[in-house]
Amino acid sequence: MSVLRTIVHSSRALVTTAKDAARFREIAQVFMTHGFGWVVAQLRLRRELQVEHEGEDLGRAAMTSPDTGKRLVKALTTLGPTWVKFGQILSTRPDVLPAAIIAELQTLQDDVEPVLFEDIDGQLQRHLGKDWRTKFESFSEAPLASASIGQVHEATLNDGTRVVLKIQRPDIRSKIESDVNILHTTAGYLEEAFEEAHIMDLRGMVRDFAKSLSQELDYRVEANNMERFRRNFADSEDVRVPEIYRELSTDSVLTMEFIEGKKFDVVIAEGEAPDELARRYFNVAYKMLFIDGFFHGDLHPGNVLLMDDGRLGLLDCGMVGRLAPSRKDKVVDIIHAVINEDLEQLTRTFYQLGIPTVPVDYAAFENDCVAIAEQYLIGVPLSQIEIGELFQRLVEGASRHSLRMPTDFTMMFKAIITTEGLAKAIAPDVDPIELARPFITQMVTERYSPERLKAQAIRDLVAFSGMARSIPNTVPMLFDDLQGGKLAFGVNDKTLELQHKAADFRVGRAIRAALSISLLVCGTVVIGVETLPIAFSGIPWLSVVFWSLALLFNATLVRHKGLLPRD
Repeated sequence: MSVLRTIVHSSRALVTTAKDAARFREIAQVFMTHGFGWVVAQLRLRRELQVEHEGEDLGRAAMTSPDTGKRLVKALTTLGPTWVKFGQILSTRPDVLPAAIIAELQTLQDDVEPVLFEDIDGQLQRHLGKDWRTKFESFSEAPLASASIGQVHEATLNDGTRVVLKIQRPDIRSKIESDVNILHTTAGYLEEAFEEAHIMDLRGMVRDFAKSLSQELDYRVEANNMERFRRNFADSEDVRVPEIYRELSTDSVLTMEFIEGKKFDVVIAEGEAPDELARRYFNVAYKMLFIDGFFHGDLHPGNVLLMDDGRLGLLDCGMVGRLAPSRKDKVVDIIHAVINEDLEQLTRTFYQLGIPTVPVDYAAFENDCVAIAEQYLIGVPLSQIEIGELFQRLVEGASRHSLRMPTDFTMMFKAIITTEGLAKAIAPDVDPIELARPFITQMVTERYSPERLKAQAIRDLVAFSGMARSIPNTVPMLFDDLQGGKLAFGVNDKTLELQHKAADFRVGRAIRAALSISLLVCGTVVIGVETLPIAFSGIPWLSVVFWSLALLFNATLVRHKGLLPRD
């Protein structure tokens, strides 16, 4: 079965990426150039992708050298925005990568050269109309900032209001979609080649990343996020979220209120930040995390402004995290355990949060977690406890026992680490636990409020009553099936016969899949042969014939999908 899954997956992957073959070759070559040739070699794709590597050894030792993280950062930066953003996502996964590589990935920056204004003008014409200039009193053609997906320009509306426009780079969607397709395929190959990649559910990570990236490419999603933040902080004197101008916004252009202030990284560098600023920053971050369950996913110094009136301005709300009420309850348990040095409760909560990939030895898991927590909690003053680092170490410990953390929690842990690091940079003596206490108290109060307990009781009553109503019908049916021989335990002759038929069916599918793969590979390999007659766009007729036959065989796989013999 595992062989069949591998063959079918490889067949579909090649169909998906045939049009991206040149980009696939480029990606493989970049990773080989930066010392990851051993990984490419294990995928057995060098011949199919026509990539060559000279000089550096392709051995596994290069994967564990002290400069592995730096080389990975260089490779991802060379490959462009999709890979840089995927590296940033990986930097939030201490359960997947060693701490040294995580530290390097956290240095990845999303700053790139700006595009020419004529390209920006084209985007504005497509999305705001040919007469887009008439909607503004002035428009600065020099960008305020430039990132991989879009760049920011300042403008003034006809009523004198200052605004900024976030404008998406032309053709960035198609480039990112192509790279995401390749990421999906590569993740599949890695899971088949390396047990570690399968355990960490690399394909699941790529699916989550693709979903997040698709939302980031749609500026209407960011507009919705900002408006939700504005509602959540409507009564706050600590934060300011820019107002959105919907009539001047689309999926590729986002027009918002101009907020003037200094970025936090500048404030920190100038040494002007008071302790009160750290308190305000923690209030904003903790309210998002612990009260709202809707938080900024990238609250680093470059995305926070210090306004003249002391308020914090939030920028770049494309990446957000969410915590359902049940998840927030777990956060309460974790923080409560930290405050009270209850290591057993801390261990139980982390275990309940985790997603086991194999049966877990709880005793060994508990011993590991307690040993880690003792280093950070026992005998350490509350003001010196580093919650973010503790969480990161616990997540690493859970991964050693094949226990993965849910994506929403890994993002929350990353947000806490970022919050702590920024606050410590502003005010080294800040006490994060003491600042978190009012929010935890509020969460506990809400958790056990009469209203919530009553609502939970009603939900439980409805669920149990539904089960109770089904018992009079279900129990007699169960006894009838037992008496009539319809309900059997174990394996009978008929079941064995069906299993044999299913096995024969799968062998036939495996043969067709193998033929499909061979034809796809042949069609891809002959692209580089210059003497063959060309059909179109530099693709020879022979490749077209091979691919057509491959698609024919692949169509038989799809047509027969799910048609295993049945009784």
